[in-house]
Amino acid sequence: MRDSRTEDIRRWGYTEAMNGHLLAEALKLSPGDRLRMIEALWETLSDEDIPVTPEERALLDARLADLEANPGDQSPWSEVRARLEQRPR
Repeated sequence: MRDSRTEDIRRWGYTEAMNGHLLAEALKLSPGDRLRMIEALWETLSDEDIPVTPEERALLDARLADLEANPGDQSPWSEVRARLEQRPR
């Protein structure tokens, strides 16, 4: 494994005792396979497993209230993506 990957693993807080080897093996997968693994792992979490701060909860509640109050103001992902791709870099 490259030294930078080892450094990333340590920076992310993984140690050998915390399945650092498992993460190292996952990093060998293709990006698509890693995304599928992330999705599969995410689906195993319950709402209680995902920490949300009071500030994040307030922001989510405000965004949901705006969505419900102004349903026509939303853009589908395909339009948002097209706008982002047209922006100069």
